[in-house]
Amino acid sequence: MSLDVLAAGILAGGLYALIGLGISLVFGVLGLMNLAHGELVIGGAYLASLLVVRAGWDPLLALPLAMAGVALIAYPLQRYLLTPLLKGSSTAPLVGTFGLSLLAQALFQGVFGTHPKSLSAPYADSGISILGVRIQTIYLIAFALTTLLCAATHLVLTRTRAGSAVRAASADPATAAVLGINVPTVYAMTFAGAAALAAAGGVLTGVAQSFTPTSGMPLLLTGMAVMALAGIGSVGGVFLAGVALGVLQSVSVQLFGGGMRDVVVYLAFFLVLAVRPQGLFRKAATG
Repeated sequence: MSLDVLAAGILAGGLYALIGLGISLVFGVLGLMNLAHGELVIGGAYLASLLVVRAGWDPLLALPLAMAGVALIAYPLQRYLLTPLLKGSSTAPLVGTFGLSLLAQALFQGVFGTHPKSLSAPYADSGISILGVRIQTIYLIAFALTTLLCAATHLVLTRTRAGSAVRAASADPATAAVLGINVPTVYAMTFAGAAALAAAGGVLTGVAQSFTPTSGMPLLLTGMAVMALAGIGSVGGVFLAGVALGVLQSVSVQLFGGGMRDVVVYLAFFLVLAVRPQGLFRKAATG
């Protein structure tokens, strides 16, 4: 395996980790598998495109606003739509988020059309050479931002009162409510935070490659594969799992061609669920 292939996999894996982190947070805290997570990712890209295409903003400047915009949409969706579903049957939240996924795709098509879009930036196609290894600039930026966002998420969850409330609501919602924690609000804030992380991943994805209203499903499956590798309850584990998946994918492309790119992701997802459903990296990192 060449250093170029290894570097490309590691850096792409950082972006996968960012997409998977939001899925892991929502599933770990709410017990909800959000099938609309891919649309939150693509929603961030489309929101950023309004500023990039129409106002001439750099995607990195549009990124915080895209994160805030998607979070503001996600909060009431969880608070007033998904919360009642969580109190119903176990299948109701899955059906609800799948319905939201289809609705979002229809909205994207109606508002933005079906033609592929991308977020133009001077660093989209450029690269730099480090120790003789060619690195695509956007993936280096994405890896750095993912590292910062993962570290920030870890600190919020482990060092703040809000993080303590999230962990309490996740461990025992009934006891947390008795202690005065507003569990529905904690759930909604967690969902909004995960949506903001998804939007950040969407903006970076939109710079790295083109996207359409239906691009969310492959991203959802990639994020689910990351979560399966990582296990629940570890931000560091998600980061490691994303990098591992990126390297695995990069190596498979070199050995078998681009047609195996997504096949490897899905195989990894199902194999880990079958062999080690608790995840490969759950004990590799904590917090």
